[in-house]
Amino acid sequence: MCSDAEDEQPGPSPRAAHEIPALATMKLPKHAPGAPAAATPVRIKVPEAANRQKRRLFRRKKVEIGASQKRGTPINEVGRETPIPQHVKVKSSRILYTTDEEVREALVEFGIFIIFLFLTSLVTLSVRHSHMFYFNDTIKKLFVTRNLTVVPSVTVSFEKMLTVPDWWDYLIYNFVNTLHGDMTDNLKYESESKAKRESKSGKSREKEYSGRKREPAARAAPPWAVNSSYFTTLQGRMFLQENLLLGPPRLRQIRVSKDTCHVDTGFTQNFNICYPAYSVEAEENSEWHKESRYHTMGDLGATPIMTLLAYYRSGGYTVDLTYDKQENLQIINKLKTINWLDRGSRLCLLEFNLFSDNKDIFQSVKLIAEIPPTGGVIPQAHLQTVKEYSFFTDLSLSMTVVYIFWYIMVFYYTIYEINEMYKSGFKKYYKSLLNILDNVVLVLSYIALVYNIWHTFRMKSILSKARAEESYQSIDYLCLSNLVYVDMMAVLAFLVWIKIFKFISFNKTLIQFTTTLRRCSKDLIGFSILFGIVFLAYAQLGLLLFGAEHPDFHNFVTAVLTMIRMILGDFQYNLIQQSNRVLGPIYFLTYIVLVFFILLNMFLAIIMQTYNAVKNEITQGRSQLASYVYKKLSAAFYWVTHCGRKRRLLPPPRPKSVHKVADAVELTDPKVLRKNMTKEEARYFEEIPHDVNNRQLYRVNNRVSLIEEVLEQLVANVDNILQRFERERGARKI
Repeated sequence: MCSDAEDEQPGPSPRAAHEIPALATMKLPKHAPGAPAAATPVRIKVPEAANRQKRRLFRRKKVEIGASQKRGTPINEVGRETPIPQHVKVKSSRILYTTDEEVREALVEFGIFIIFLFLTSLVTLSVRHSHMFYFNDTIKKLFVTRNLTVVPSVTVSFEKMLTVPDWWDYLIYNFVNTLHGDMTDNLKYESESKAKRESKSGKSREKEYSGRKREPAARAAPPWAVNSSYFTTLQGRMFLQENLLLGPPRLRQIRVSKDTCHVDTGFTQNFNICYPAYSVEAEENSEWHKESRYHTMGDLGATPIMTLLAYYRSGGYTVDLTYDKQENLQIINKLKTINWLDRGSRLCLLEFNLFSDNKDIFQSVKLIAEIPPTGGVIPQAHLQTVKEYSFFTDLSLSMTVVYIFWYIMVFYYTIYEINEMYKSGFKKYYKSLLNILDNVVLVLSYIALVYNIWHTFRMKSILSKARAEESYQSIDYLCLSNLVYVDMMAVLAFLVWIKIFKFISFNKTLIQFTTTLRRCSKDLIGFSILFGIVFLAYAQLGLLLFGAEHPDFHNFVTAVLTMIRMILGDFQYNLIQQSNRVLGPIYFLTYIVLVFFILLNMFLAIIMQTYNAVKNEITQGRSQLASYVYKKLSAAFYWVTHCGRKRRLLPPPRPKSVHKVADAVELTDPKVLRKNMTKEEARYFEEIPHDVNNRQLYRVNNRVSLIEEVLEQLVANVDNILQRFERERGARKI
């Protein structure tokens, strides 16, 4: 139960909390001779309204007197600090917690940033669907890793292909059976009423981009179910009973022209025609090749393909399959008979696209058979998934609200950064790494907005083509753009999380960590040059010694990555020894001794030396964060336990005993000592004993003692600095 009377407790007045040492006591002029001495100390009562300070939003003080003086703070004519107004303060790279005002501002800024961080995490996580992995994994197991038995002891698998005939066998016995076998359902909608319902719901789906209907009952039918007739037949289009083909599959090959490479005259009777490796200059682009027509990438809606051997920037010759299993078998057997893939073929791929209406996910599947100039086939598979909906068309109302508030925060930070740039100047603003990071985050956020606008219109175009056309529907541009977009959002989330380091200056260990990295960065960069030279030399040596036989050294990039793996203990020594039994062990031992035991430990030595120096220099500063939070929590607890009444601080009662002073009357305000005051400050502010006759001399002695202690400490610090400087100069000479 809360009492009716308000709880009052003695405490310091608001004015006493802002006393400064120089004005701790004031004395009136001495009395004239013969005048009676004052019997009672006179206390001046300052009106409460004069000490009341204006506050702004979040109870932030507009002007605060008595705060600790910062570097660059102007001093007025009476010796007091002139606080810097909020509208002219410049953003710092690290948050300080030395005063209550700084703590209050830091907590407000940190709270706003936490909201932005939470919204950013939700937005970036929404670009990936939780079922994308399982969708890709299922398709990969069906078409890539699964083995199908053709005859006893003979199996066909995509991963085990070695020659072009293996590729034809895979298409005939594995791919066609998987695509049109038991997992393909030739569906026909059962009744006219069901078709009508699907057709009506299909119309509601068309309105999703404009009307944004989110009712579960308005769940739309697939766009391919919309037809002038109420009966819609999906012959061979459904896959796994839940996914639909966006057009029939398509075969495509990229070729090179003959006689574009040099042939040794000694072998002309055996090899009179030469076919080089793929390049843009050697690519064949004649109009026809064995009843298949050449198309550019723009005609096919395709994008460049990166494989193990080359980067293919061409469309190629295409052959469209159908939804019928028997027709597809006839087409593939015909291509095999006419030798559609010959010595000039460098890449053959089978591509098809799926759509999962249950989860609104598009998937692009490309099964690639790369044919090197040395013969054989290198199988590869590219699987990419894309969400159908963007920020503007998402059916989730909660995520739409998240997107709206996230961009409100982005606009807020944009205005804030523009204001900071205006106050500090363009050159000075971009000298700070934190400002550059903030600008990168904002730029990526606006690029994400532009992409989602483009994604909305691109998806409408794809769906309209899916309704109107029965041919292969390419989503390569959409997949490539989405891949870049997802990578960009990943970088955005990383940079926003990294910004938390700005608010951790209250922790001594974290300050030492960041200071150590900043101090030793130049030394690490200089030593990294030496390390890089040795590292690349060993990578080049490994490529030349083992590149022909060891899979981890078959090219220079892989060799460099193998060097890093060897440092971590992930390598295959047996293959190194088998590749070169003489130089292999020597290569391994010298690399481990020179790089692992010497150079790598030099890195650690540089970091440890800098860390020890930083650890001795940096001391824990006075942080008001804990005390400020404690005061606010105690005030909140008091407010809860006392029925919402605020704590009232009353001045302590006047002492009953009266001490007469003959030469002066002392005007003192009640002193409030900080909890984190040092011993010297406590001795300086301690009460003067009553038995002291000369109070002025007593205070002067205290001040002189304090000055002596400060000077002694200053001299000791200067000696330490000089000794450290002499040691560093001697080390440099050595």
